[in-house]
Amino acid sequence: MDIKPDVRIKLESDDPEKRAYLQELADHLALPKPSLDIGAADFYLLLRNSRLELHRAKAEEVKQSPLFIDFLSGPSYYRFIQNKRIDQPLAKAVGIKRGYRPTILDTTAGFGEDSFVLAALGCSVTMLERSGVIWALLNNAISRSLNNPKTHKIFAEQVTLLYIDSADFLEASANSFETIYLDPMYPLHRSSALNKQKMRLLRDLVGSDPDSCHLLPLAINKAAKRTVVKRPLRAAYLAEKPPSFSIKAKSSRYDIYLRPHL
Repeated sequence: MDIKPDVRIKLESDDPEKRAYLQELADHLALPKPSLDIGAADFYLLLRNSRLELHRAKAEEVKQSPLFIDFLSGPSYYRFIQNKRIDQPLAKAVGIKRGYRPTILDTTAGFGEDSFVLAALGCSVTMLERSGVIWALLNNAISRSLNNPKTHKIFAEQVTLLYIDSADFLEASANSFETIYLDPMYPLHRSSALNKQKMRLLRDLVGSDPDSCHLLPLAINKAAKRTVVKRPLRAAYLAEKPPSFSIKAKSSRYDIYLRPHL
């Protein structure tokens, strides 16, 4: 799980608790000791109040805002507040029905938005993330959500986040999940400037998911009931494998591979 770009942790506070948090994070991710001087790093992590942010070291050259994950504001929180319908495309794709909530393994957690929606709808969700930096941002966002009374129960009882490569997990784990969810890296031409910016930074940090085609058969063999792949609306099937059926959303689609059909 090597982090290919040079990532450092910037220390901007004398607060003992914050310094301890950042040192523990550096140890966990095998990064250099937190310091005021980030040298020639490509990126750096910064704790602003309680929020962990990823900054591009030369952000002024590309007009790049910091990247952070927040389930308490923005699109994720809006979806949580405004859309709890089980007939939305994502819910239908993973197999949610009245009185039934599947256990879900999200093999490509990313920014955690879909996992948050599914957990808010009542599913037990295990999120896997192999990028140490993205895992750290997710873990920080979850910690902040645990301190909020509106989201505490969701993250305390229904979400598990693991720092691990999904292929390694699928090959080694004896756990059974009814639905396995894949959302490989999208192309850069997303609908909004914000998404383009976030995805560009993510791609620069972690690459472009070259092994997603390898992950699909592992997921199909492991899922108890179905595997779901999120794709751009007009994209080819992942690994050129036709699904059992697809569900279309506004700008994406969900390809569903049902276990009994395989």
